Amino acid sequence: MTASSLEDNLLLECYSDPELRRWTHLANARVWKGLLTLDQYVEREQVLGSSEISQKDKSDETISRFPKSYQWLGQKYFVLKDTSLPDNGKFSQVVSSCETLNRIGYCIHPGSNGKIEPALIVCIGGVFTFENHRGKGYAKSMITKLNEFYDNIRNEAGGVLELKNLLINLYSEVGDYYSPLGYKSMHVPLHHLTKLNEITEYYCQGGSDANGKYLGFDDYEDLVKLHEGQFNKSLMKLHKNNPEKFIFTIAPDIDIFKWFQYRDLFIMKRSGRESQEKLSFGFALSDNSHIIWHHNWNGNSLIIVRIYIPEETIQRKEAKLKQLLSQAIKETQDRGMHAVEFWDSEIPVKQYPQLFQLLTELEDDSKLFSDNGSISAVRPPKGYTADKVIWDNNTKFCWF
Repeated sequence: MTASSLEDNLLLECYSDPELRRWTHLANARVWKGLLTLDQYVEREQVLGSSEISQKDKSDETISRFPKSYQWLGQKYFVLKDTSLPDNGKFSQVVSSCETLNRIGYCIHPGSNGKIEPALIVCIGGVFTFENHRGKGYAKSMITKLNEFYDNIRNEAGGVLELKNLLINLYSEVGDYYSPLGYKSMHVPLHHLTKLNEITEYYCQGGSDANGKYLGFDDYEDLVKLHEGQFNKSLMKLHKNNPEKFIFTIAPDIDIFKWFQYRDLFIMKRSGRESQEKLSFGFALSDNSHIIWHHNWNGNSLIIVRIYIPEETIQRKEAKLKQLLSQAIKETQDRGMHAVEFWDSEIPVKQYPQLFQLLTELEDDSKLFSDNGSISAVRPPKGYTADKVIWDNNTKFCWF
C-alpha cells in the first residue's frame, strides 16, 4: 500500500462518546497514571473534563461574550481511524487519540492596528498511539489532520476575530518530535529548589504579613482579575519593541487555576495524602501581591503556577517575592514535600539579584536551570514564521 493510499484510509473524528473516551483513557493510563490505578486515572480525566474550563462552551457567560465561536471553547476529543483495518467492533479501527483544551487568549500583531484582539488558543494534549499500532506514523498523521481541522475553522472565520487569530500550541515530552509538523519548541528552564531551610533562613527572613491570607478553592477571583491589566500592559510593551511580530498570551481566568486544583485534590485523596488541615492553593499579601501554587503529589514538590507582584522597583518587588516564597516553602514543608519548582518565565531569577546570588551558592546548576520535561511549542499562525511569534506568559499557567 502506498503512502498516499494509506492516508486516504485515515479519518480524524472529533467525538463526544463517553465510552470511547473511557476506552482511550484506559489505554493512556498505562503510561501516564503516576500514583493512580488505571480506573482512578480514568476517573481523574473525567473530573478534569467536567471542570469549568473544559466545559467553557456550555457557559452562559461564554455564549454571551463569544456568540459566534463559543462552540470551539473547552475540551475537545479526537481519534484517528484507519478504515483499512477490519471492522470488528466499535473501536476496532481506532489507532491514535488526542485532546485539545481550547481557551480564550489575547494577541497583538501588525494587522491589529495597535489594538489587543481576542484569540482562540488551542492546546494539544494526550497524544497517544495504541501499542499494537505504533511505528506506522499514525501519530504524525493525526496531528497533521488536526492542524487541518483547526486551519479550516480559522479559514472560515469571516469577521470573527478570535477565530481569525486562532493559534495552536502543545507541550512535548519527546523533544522536537513535533517540529516536522510545524511546531517550534520554546523551551523555558525549570528551577528546582531543594535547600528550603537555607532559603528560608537567608532569603525569606522577616517575610511575614500579618494581614495576608491563604487562597481557598475559588475565593480569589478578584485577584485573578488583576492579571488582566498586567497582561495587557506586557503585550503593548512587547508590541512597541516588536511591531512586526505576532504576540499572544492565554487570558487570565480563575477556571484555569481551578483545573489545576481539581487535579490536585483528586490525586491527594487517591494517593492517601489527605489530612485534616484544609488544602490551600496560594497566598495573598495585604497589597494583593499573591502566589498561586499546585501540589505535585507525583513528584513530591510544590509548583508555582502564577505569581503576581505590582510593578515597583526591583528592591520592592524582591521584598514581596521573599514574603510569597516564604509561604510557598512553608506549604511545601507542611505537606511533607521536598522541593519548590517554577518556570523561569514566571520568576526570572536573574532579575532578582539577592535570590539569584543565594541560589547559585546553594543549588547545583542542574537544579537551578534544569531541562523542562514539558517543552512548550507553538505552530505559528497563518502568515508568520516561528521567529515572528512571541508567546507571552509562557509558564506553567498555560499548561495542559
